Amino acid sequence: MLIRRLTYNDAANGFRLTQQCGWPHRLVDWQLLLTLGEGYAMEHDDQVIGTVMAWRWGEHFASVGVVVVDNVWQGKGIGKQLMQTLMADFPNQQLRLHATPQGAMLYEKLGFTVRGTLSQFQTPQLALISPPTFPKGYRVRLATLEDRPGLEQLAYCATGMNRPQLYDYLLKEQRVFVLTDQQGGIVGSVGCHRFGRGLSLGPCYVKESGILTGLLQAALSQLPGEFVRLDIDEQWVNEAWLTQWGLQRVDVPQIMIRAGKIPAFTPTAIEVTVMTPALG
Repeated sequence: MLIRRLTYNDAANGFRLTQQCGWPHRLVDWQLLLTLGEGYAMEHDDQVIGTVMAWRWGEHFASVGVVVVDNVWQGKGIGKQLMQTLMADFPNQQLRLHATPQGAMLYEKLGFTVRGTLSQFQTPQLALISPPTFPKGYRVRLATLEDRPGLEQLAYCATGMNRPQLYDYLLKEQRVFVLTDQQGGIVGSVGCHRFGRGLSLGPCYVKESGILTGLLQAALSQLPGEFVRLDIDEQWVNEAWLTQWGLQRVDVPQIMIRAGKIPAFTPTAIEVTVMTPALG
C-alpha cells in the first residue's frame, strides 16, 4: 500500500468512495474540495481505497474532512494512517472536524476533543416562505465583490479564521446574502451554494443572535421549491422555526477540535452554520 498526495485528477476517486458511503457529494463538489484544499490518498494496486483532506484558513486554523475508506478496507487502520499523515503537516494549527459516532473514537485517540454538536436540517422541497420584517434601515440583499472586506472581517470576528479563498468562490460563482444596518454596515451574512442534492446555506455569521432568525428567513424566502440544507451549531438551533419552515433534523455529528498552538482570540460575532461539514 502507498500513501500519496491527492491531486485534482483524484476527484473521480473521491466521488466513488463517498458514493459508497451514501454521502451526497457530487463530482463537482469533489473538484471544489480539491481546488481549495490538500490531502492524501491511500492506494492499493493502483486503486484509491481511502482519502483525507484539510483546508487552511489563515496561519493558525484548518478544517479536516472527507476521511473516507473503501467499504472493503474498513477496520484495517487506514483512516488512522491517513489522519496521522495529514496531521503531521499541521503540527501547530487548530484542527476542526465533524465526526460520526464511529469516527469520534478514532479522533479522540488522535487528540481531538468534543466541543459541541452540529445539527443537519434539510428539506427536499422548500415551501414558500414570506420574507421577514426588519427594523427601519435594516435590509437583506445579495453581496457584491465590493462587500468582500466586510464579509471576511465578519468571518474573522466569529472564528479567528482568514477565509479569502472561500469568499472568492462564493462571491464569483455562488451567492451570499448580507443583512445591513442603518449605516449600511454588514451585521450578518449567509452563503448559498450548490452542494450535494441541492442548496446549502452557509457559512452564516451574525453580529448578535437577535438578527439570526430574520436573516435565515430572508434567505429561505428566495429559495422556494429548492432542496435546502443547513449545518447549524446546535447551540443556535431553534427547532420550532426550522420545522415550521419544513426543515427536518437528519443528522447530528460532533464538533471536534485539536487545540493546536494559536494566539488568544475572543469572538465578537457568532458562527451559526458552516459551509459544509468538511470546509467548516
